[in-house]
Amino acid sequence: MKPSSFENAIRLQFDCLARKVVGTTVKDYNRELGRRAKRETPFCELPEMELNHIGTCDEYSVEFTAFEVFGNEVRIYDEQLCEAIKELNERRRNILLMSYFLEMTDAEIAQVMEMERFSVCRNRLHTLKLIRDMYEEE
Repeated sequence: MKPSSFENAIRLQFDCLARKVVGTTVKDYNRELGRRAKRETPFCELPEMELNHIGTCDEYSVEFTAFEVFGNEVRIYDEQLCEAIKELNERRRNILLMSYFLEMTDAEIAQVMEMERFSVCRNRLHTLKLIRDMYEEE
């Protein structure tokens, strides 16, 4: 059975409309790819410094020991150092952590702990000697 001329015309109209829709969709897609290419940079073209800032590392509490020092948390990942710091009294531990992990000066530590700067320096140096001795014992 041959299709009538009316059915043939409808089929041709539908075919023309479908081609226009597909063609317009392809053009829109290519236009969107062009817009994205202007705004986005592929990972392979990023400098090494930017790539280092993109990623994150998960940290779990079993990987470190946290010490609280005047409202600041100090995380220490070395088990041997953690054990040595735990053996110190609280004042010496705080002085050591503030000096080397919070990067505070002796004057800043003295102000926070309400001590003399010289006492902070003397305690810090004595604490370092104690820790050095603990490392040498093991």
